[in-house]
Amino acid sequence: MFGWTQAAAALTFSFTLGIFALGTVVGGRIQDKFGPREVASVGGFMIGLGVFLASYTTADRAWLLYLTYGALMGFGVGMIYTPVIACVSKWFPDRKGTITGLVVGSLGAGGLIFTPIAKSLVSSKGVLETFAIFGIVFGILIIGAAQFLKNPPLGYQPFGWTPPVAGTKAAIVTRNYSPKEMLATPQFYMLSMILLIGCISGLMVIPFGKILALQAGLSDYAATFAIMLISIGNASGRFLWGAAADRMGRVRTLMVLLFVSGVTMLFLNQLQGFISLVGIGIVAFCYGGFLGTMPATVADFFGAKHLGVNYGLVLLFFSASAVGAPIVSAMAKDATGNFKSAFLIGGVASLVGLGIAFITKPPLDNNGELKAATSVSK
Repeated sequence: MFGWTQAAAALTFSFTLGIFALGTVVGGRIQDKFGPREVASVGGFMIGLGVFLASYTTADRAWLLYLTYGALMGFGVGMIYTPVIACVSKWFPDRKGTITGLVVGSLGAGGLIFTPIAKSLVSSKGVLETFAIFGIVFGILIIGAAQFLKNPPLGYQPFGWTPPVAGTKAAIVTRNYSPKEMLATPQFYMLSMILLIGCISGLMVIPFGKILALQAGLSDYAATFAIMLISIGNASGRFLWGAAADRMGRVRTLMVLLFVSGVTMLFLNQLQGFISLVGIGIVAFCYGGFLGTMPATVADFFGAKHLGVNYGLVLLFFSASAVGAPIVSAMAKDATGNFKSAFLIGGVASLVGLGIAFITKPPLDNNGELKAATSVSK
C-alpha cells in the first residue's frame, strides 16, 4: 500500500505484535479485579476503533496506521488474549493444553475466515474502506462474544477430576505463583526465551509467505495459497500441538517444535515450486504450536490463579521476536533480494532454543518436590 518498502510494511506487523504483548500484561492484571467479561469488552472496543481509524491513513501519514492498527488494535487484542486464556484454563484444569490450544487456535483461524472476505472487499471497495467496515464488524462481534465470559466459582473442580498431589509424579500443576514469585525463578526466563526463540522462525516467514512462494517460482495465483496455508497451519498448530502436549508433556512438545522449525528454516530458502509451500506450512504449523502450548506450560509451572498476568509477562519476551524478526527478514530481502541470511539466523536460533528446553524443568519447593495447587481460584 502507498508504495512502501518491505521493511516499512513489516513495521506495522511488528508494531502490532509488540504492543499486543504489553496489552496482555495490562489485561491480565486488571481482569483479576474486574473480571474477563469487562476487560474483553474494553479490548473489543479498542480493536474496533483502531481498525476503523486506520481507514484515515494516507501516503504521507504512515504514522497513523502504526498508531491505530498497530498500537490501538494491538493493545486491544492483548487485553482480550490473556483474560480469555486464564478464564478457560480455570474451567478446564484437566485439559489445559487442549482447551488453550483451541482458544488461541481460533485467533489463527480468524485469518483463514477473514482473508477471502478482505480480499473481496479490497477488490471492490479498496483497502481503506475495508478497514472501516472491518472495524465496525470486529467491534460488534467481539463485544457481543465477551458478554459470555465468566470465571468459575472459587474452589471449582471439574466433575471426576482429582487435582495432582504434591510430591507425586503426577504433580505437574505447581502452586499458584504470584507474578513477583514467578519472576524470581529461573524457569520464567527459560520459558520466556524458549517462546522468544521459537517464534522467530514463524515471524520471519508469515508476513512474507506470498513473496517467498513467488521467489520459489510459483505463479501469483498459486502463491496466494501460501497465505491460506499459513492461516491453516497457524490455527491447526495451536490446537493440535496444545492437545498433543497434554499427552507428550509440555517441554517435550516444545523441544519437538524447536527441532522441526529449526531444520526447516535452514533449508526453506532453497525449496522450489510447490515444495516451498510445504516448508512454509511447516513453519506456520510450528509457530502455532508454540503459542498453543506455552499458556498451558506456564500454568503447569506457575499455577492458574495468576495466569493472566504471568503469561502476559512471558509474552513480553515474545514482543522482542514480534518486533525484530519481521524487520530482519524484510531488511534481508531489500538488501539481497532473498531471505537466506534471515532464515539462517532463525534456524540456528531454534536449535539454540532446543538446548534451553532440554534443561528446563518445573520449579521445585524447598524440599526438592513439585508443589501442586489443589484448586482453581479467581
